[in-house]
Amino acid sequence: MEVLQEKFRITAGQTMVFGDYLNDLEMLEKAHYSYAMANAHPDIKKIARFIAKSNDENGVVEVLSEITE
Repeated sequence: MEVLQEKFRITAGQTMVFGDYLNDLEMLEKAHYSYAMANAHPDIKKIARFIAKSNDENGVVEVLSEITE
C-alpha cells in the first residue's frame, strides 16, 4: 500500500481499502477509509474504521456506489 501511495502521491486520507482476512491487516492500517467486510475475521473488524456488507451481498459495490452518487 505504501508503494502505491507514494507512486500516486496520495495520502492515507485519500485511500480506501476493503479486507476480510488477516492477510489484509497491514493494508487496512495504511488507509483512512478502511472497510472490513461483514463476514471478515474478528481481528479485521477490530481495526477497520467501517464495516461493509459481506462479499455475498456485494458490499464493495454498494460502498463504491454510495460514494460516487
